[in-house]
Amino acid sequence: MSRWSAWFATVVAGVTVIATAAYGYGSSPVRPHSVTPIIYGYPYAPDCPIAGVVVDRVDRFGMYECNCTSYVAWALHANGLRTDWFIRGAMDAWNWPHVARLAHLRVTASPSVGAVAVWPRLGGRFGHVAFVTDVVSGGRFSVAEYNLPSWLGARLDFDVRSNVSPVGVQFIVVPASRG
Repeated sequence: MSRWSAWFATVVAGVTVIATAAYGYGSSPVRPHSVTPIIYGYPYAPDCPIAGVVVDRVDRFGMYECNCTSYVAWALHANGLRTDWFIRGAMDAWNWPHVARLAHLRVTASPSVGAVAVWPRLGGRFGHVAFVTDVVSGGRFSVAEYNLPSWLGARLDFDVRSNVSPVGVQFIVVPASRG
């Protein structure tokens, strides 16, 4: 599938999710463990470069658009999970476990669907976060993410990875939103 086809499929899936939520078709927001989590429909995707420099625009959650933190904040919200624990200006990925603990959220070494996977040291001083979409035997898990840092340089686009090792990862267990 070409990048254009993948992008178009992502947009179409997102429009379907938005229409379902906005017009009341189907059920309420997806809760972890009940149905496959919502991972498509990130509203800033059309503005995210596939390569190049990300423009520093702040999203509704106080995160920079097209960064891993912005995507995960959107995924939490899209799946009916809390986002009221974010602290503007303190949400570089490496700091998410600390901020979560301040909000009395559980931080653990075990993955769960709907949790935030945090690699505090991946990507240099910023770290990396991803949204956990599945857990398989042996503690391995799958994620949806933006801007995966690697030794080849950051991927400045959406990515889905499976069979990810939990070694060196912290998981933030995020409860359903309060309202």
